[in-house]
Amino acid sequence: MKNPKILIDTTPLLKDLSGIGYVTYQYAKELQKIYPSTLYYYAWFYSKNLRQRPLGNYEKAVGLAKKYLPRPYILTHSAKTAIFNYTLLKEKPDVFIQPNYISFPSFFDVPTITFIHDLSHIRYQEYHPKERVEYFEKYLPKSIEKSTKIVTISEFTKRELIDLGLCDEKNIEVIYNGVDPKFCPTAQAAFTPITQKYDLHYQNYFLFVGTLEPRKNLKNLLAAYLNYLQKTKNPTPLVLAGGVGWRSEHFDELLQKALGSGHVKRLGYVSEKDLIALYGGAKAFVFPSFYEGFGLPPLEAMACATPVIASNTSSIPEVVGDAGLLIDPYDVMQISKALLRIDEDAALRQELASRGLKQAKNFSWKNAAQNLAKLIEKSI
Repeated sequence: MKNPKILIDTTPLLKDLSGIGYVTYQYAKELQKIYPSTLYYYAWFYSKNLRQRPLGNYEKAVGLAKKYLPRPYILTHSAKTAIFNYTLLKEKPDVFIQPNYISFPSFFDVPTITFIHDLSHIRYQEYHPKERVEYFEKYLPKSIEKSTKIVTISEFTKRELIDLGLCDEKNIEVIYNGVDPKFCPTAQAAFTPITQKYDLHYQNYFLFVGTLEPRKNLKNLLAAYLNYLQKTKNPTPLVLAGGVGWRSEHFDELLQKALGSGHVKRLGYVSEKDLIALYGGAKAFVFPSFYEGFGLPPLEAMACATPVIASNTSSIPEVVGDAGLLIDPYDVMQISKALLRIDEDAALRQELASRGLKQAKNFSWKNAAQNLAKLIEKSI
């Protein structure tokens, strides 16, 4: 079909971009180049315009809904379903793209491509609020059944779907995430604003990027770093970049102890511009996550020529390959030894930086969108 009309759920763009929101934006931006008539569905309205900034007070309103409404995920799902069907009736799209797991019940026969990033709500229910787990248990199987095709972002997630009996292999397509070309090495001269803003020094800090929540394994990282401090006379600081997630109180005592050492700095959520420079200016990037459907931060770090220490679990080895030091995220001493090794071995850092740049070239959002476009053409 020539110039099909695409409808994509871009609801995650109503708040600060991270995780699925960031992936959604990258796909929407690239699909717009291929299909200029693409429409964007934003939960409570739809538009021909792709948003590039959060909707004011959206996160505050969502927070209030979760606090005061009973079963907020399910109630809001019902409201979104009604608006979604109105959009289908009025615009008559040729295909619907759901980048965020749950496709809506429809009164119209529209080919639907649904992304499933990971199955942590099944594998690690303790990492999610009870209401979110209930929501996924109720609607994800229906969403999979309704979808024309399922897209996973790694072979690991594809295999989990099959092993759990949630989807037939013939209905699953693997499309890897990409890395934005803006993520590239940072020259020392370009790092000056970061030094002035955050009091950090070029090539003289370890960096962690991610939401501060149990799944990201901050508890073991902090314990490993405190052990590392006992093994070295000239410690490299540890920098934590990312917003606070669910159940962060579970490692808050250890975090306060680490901050009290004087060698750990917490930056909170940072802009993309600062993030790129932070990656490029780090001595090494550390990502000991227990479980990922893909693992975008290690890829971004490699694209910035930063040596990577990452977990040997879930999808992460698919992304990192042989370009990083892979560690057991459950082994505090192994993480600590990796920090010490990469800190003391300049030749290793240079080798990993070179391998990482090469590995990162295997991933691009342009290629990801082109692969999705091929799937769209087959689905119509």
